[in-house]
Amino acid sequence: MTTNFFRIFMLLFLTAAVSFPQFASAMAEVISFSQSTGTVAYQGNSVPGYVTFELKTSEPTRGHILAVGNGVQTQINLSSTDFKTVHRIDWVPWDDTKKAPLPPGEYQLKAYLSDQGYNQMQGYPLGKLTVVAEMNPKPLFDQVSINPSMFSPKYGGAENVQIPFNLNRPAEVQLSIWQNGAEVYAGSKMKLLPGSNSVNWNGTDKAGRVVADGTYDVYFNYIETAFNYPATKQSAQKAGTVSIKDGDYNIPQWRLKEVVTDAVFTSDIISPDGDGVNGTVTGKFTLAEPAKVSVYIANAAGAHMKNVVAGQSFPAGTHSFTWDGTDFNGGKAVNGNYFIKVMVIEGSNTGYISFTDSVRFEGGYEFKALQPEKRVRVTSETAKLSIYPMSQGYTAVKGDTFPLMSETVENGRYEVLVKEGVTGTINVSDVELVAESTPPAVPNTIDYTVASGDTLWKIAAKFNSSISDIVTLNDLDPNQYLYVGQKLKVPAPATPEPTPQPVVYTVQSGDTLWKIAQKYGTTIDAIVKANNLDPAKYLYIGQKLTIPSTTAPEPPAAQQVIHTVVSGDTLWKISVKYGTTIDAVVKANNLDPAKYLYIGQKLTIPR
Repeated sequence: MTTNFFRIFMLLFLTAAVSFPQFASAMAEVISFSQSTGTVAYQGNSVPGYVTFELKTSEPTRGHILAVGNGVQTQINLSSTDFKTVHRIDWVPWDDTKKAPLPPGEYQLKAYLSDQGYNQMQGYPLGKLTVVAEMNPKPLFDQVSINPSMFSPKYGGAENVQIPFNLNRPAEVQLSIWQNGAEVYAGSKMKLLPGSNSVNWNGTDKAGRVVADGTYDVYFNYIETAFNYPATKQSAQKAGTVSIKDGDYNIPQWRLKEVVTDAVFTSDIISPDGDGVNGTVTGKFTLAEPAKVSVYIANAAGAHMKNVVAGQSFPAGTHSFTWDGTDFNGGKAVNGNYFIKVMVIEGSNTGYISFTDSVRFEGGYEFKALQPEKRVRVTSETAKLSIYPMSQGYTAVKGDTFPLMSETVENGRYEVLVKEGVTGTINVSDVELVAESTPPAVPNTIDYTVASGDTLWKIAAKFNSSISDIVTLNDLDPNQYLYVGQKLKVPAPATPEPTPQPVVYTVQSGDTLWKIAQKYGTTIDAIVKANNLDPAKYLYIGQKLTIPSTTAPEPPAAQQVIHTVVSGDTLWKISVKYGTTIDAVVKANNLDPAKYLYIGQKLTIPR
């Protein structure tokens, strides 16, 4: 009995002495170990670019796996803080010490674990892994598309730009949208598995507001989670670009008109001259629903003169405000007409709606143009002006003219009269001096209210006018939509000239068609057609003939000009370039003005 016990004891002792793994008798056991691949490459393409390890123990453990081979060893962290019975990690063949991919070759995998009783498992053999060199590395992202590439996000809409992509290795991914070197949007960070994935963007910025029209860069910010060390610094890969066009950067007019139904002044004049009469003016605005608004007094160019209601919430109904005739700095306003402009605030979205009712400011300073009048014409496609008060922005378009306030150029800019009561400055390089001429006669106009389905083309046709005339009369942007209820000035229909009464001639002895045509300055063909005659038959004495009125011969047709449409062309630009009108180009080419031109399109330009 004693001998057998001694033999068993010695056998156990010798086994423990020669066995490679060293651990206490109470140490947890390795139940299973698996790996997703036996061959791996850094950023692999022909072989996997990462490997997934799963290690199960009988008791909760923590520790690492050591990869040993090719003269190097690297530690593959499992869990350094939490004790787990199942360890699952993704790993790329990376040398943490040298911060470089592991050299190609075979590596032995050994476990180094400890349990909650601080028992140690040192060098438990798990298997081996072969690392190979990758000659054609695979990027983290591929098969990226942006759909659609041009997008029109609408207020309150649910439209999105979809960005599907394939992920080749596990990563934490974040969508990032940039423009002009600044990040405008950052999505949520998502830990994603390899394979097909997708993110989307609804066209808003970090504050939730629809971004302005333009081109935006789409990036993926990422951290590859299969690296052994806990990375915190993101890398980035450009996915492409997306264009925003006709997006609702501001709350659209249809929504603003739902909220603010009216705004008016209760008197026509304000003249704060100390006599106690018309020293202030009261205005009213009506809300169809509860809303948060700011109310501004605006000058004839739409620039803000004074904020009379600042970001206040009101219930539905009619509310009042008072203006004392001063500007933002407390100075007296300039003589001219002033209007009510309401800003509606809905979350991060804002929008302005202006009203036509005005109040006349009198008794103050008056801006007067240079006399005799001299004007400048805008020659750039668009020109930015700094206008009164407080150098606010105003955009002029090619062809706009302004009276000069002075011929003096200061800092490369002219001072001009933008509207009554509004001055501004404009770059000399954006304008040209206009030759003096007799001021154009003011056309007779009538008021027209835009109805559903109206376009500038339809209105011009209805009043036998032109799009250019209506644009000029109302200072419109021809690329902007009209809205129902909008008030427009249109040329008054011309009074038709009385139609001359036809001459009736009685045939006399000796008359011929030739003699009658010569007598009345017309042609034989005209008389034949007017009377449905057979020219081969004789006239008879007493026959009644209708003599058509004489018409001037048509001038010979001028040589046609053919224009080939290029990128950026519009009917407006082409008509200005050739000194004609949109209507003339449309008629000459039988165009639908609501449809876009296409590059390479041939257009006949009437001269």
